[in-house]
Amino acid sequence: MLKSISKSRHKSRQAFTLVELIIVLVILAIIAAATIPALTGYIKKAKREKYVDTVHYALEASQAVMTELYGAGDGYTPTYLDANNVVIKNNVNWLNGTNQIWGDKVLALMDRERDVNDPYVFIFGVGRSEDECKMSLGQQYTVYYVAYIEDSDSPAVFYINGEWMYEYPRNTNNKGTIIANHKFGSNTYRNTIVKNGANIPLQFYVVSNHSSHTPVETAFWTGNSDSLLSHSQGMAK
Repeated sequence: MLKSISKSRHKSRQAFTLVELIIVLVILAIIAAATIPALTGYIKKAKREKYVDTVHYALEASQAVMTELYGAGDGYTPTYLDANNVVIKNNVNWLNGTNQIWGDKVLALMDRERDVNDPYVFIFGVGRSEDECKMSLGQQYTVYYVAYIEDSDSPAVFYINGEWMYEYPRNTNNKGTIIANHKFGSNTYRNTIVKNGANIPLQFYVVSNHSSHTPVETAFWTGNSDSLLSHSQGMAK
């Protein structure tokens, strides 16, 4: 009889009470609340850094092709005809038509192939060629801007005049952003790098775009679904 009571008491001392279990669960919840955001941030950071390497290749490929064009002389004009045969001097189309050869060269330097493994969105910008912008010939062929999205689920990565960014580089209020409106002569150019005293109006070249919008549409830049802005939200440093 005494042995039976002793064993029963020994077993009861080994078991957790309900209060002790609740305390353990609370402690685990506190630890999870502290570590999960940090782990999530680490995963996002690693993912972003991986894409920076890819965008670096895109930047180098873009500059290599622009250097080739520069070497060909000053005869190249960054224009194309739209469906209505209207000359477009912004968001220059390197996706198809006459200028596709240049976009394909950029992709080839990245070991990519159009409509096989080309990026979801890839555009880059150089200095504009209008006389009133007063960009030198070298500035007109220097890549100052890259916007890159690897696939539909990837974050947007931006290269802007030597700096890598994960946030969309301008806001609708045009304040405190690197890309802003700036007036050259009688015209205001919306996409101008305004940084450290440098005002560089951008001429965009579209190498790849699988979104549902074209870069001449506002939704391409700031829409709610598949825009550059939507891919950069929540991906700040």
